Amino acid sequence: MKRVTASQAKNNFGGLLDDVAALGCVEIVKHGRPVAVVLSPRALEDARGLGRAQAPKEAWGETHMIPPGKARAARMVSTPSDFDEE
Repeated sequence: MKRVTASQAKNNFGGLLDDVAALGCVEIVKHGRPVAVVLSPRALEDARGLGRAQAPKEAWGETHMIPPGKARAARMVSTPSDFDEE
C-alpha cells in the first residue's frame, strides 16, 4: 500500500486521486502515524465483501479503472518523448 503524508495529500490531491484509481488504496500518515486510508470504489466494495474475489495483481483491469502507467502519464505536464503508448 502506498503511504503519503497529510501535507503531500493536501498539496497534490489530484495526484492522490490518480494513485487511488491506479492502486486501489493509499494510506495517509500524519506525524508518522496512519490517520486515513483512501479507497477506490471497487476496493471499498471488496472490503465490504460486495465485490468479486480478489484478482491477481497482474490483472489491474479487474480491480482498478486506470493502468498505473497511464495514471502516471496523466499527471505529467508534458509527456516524455520516450513514453510508450499501449
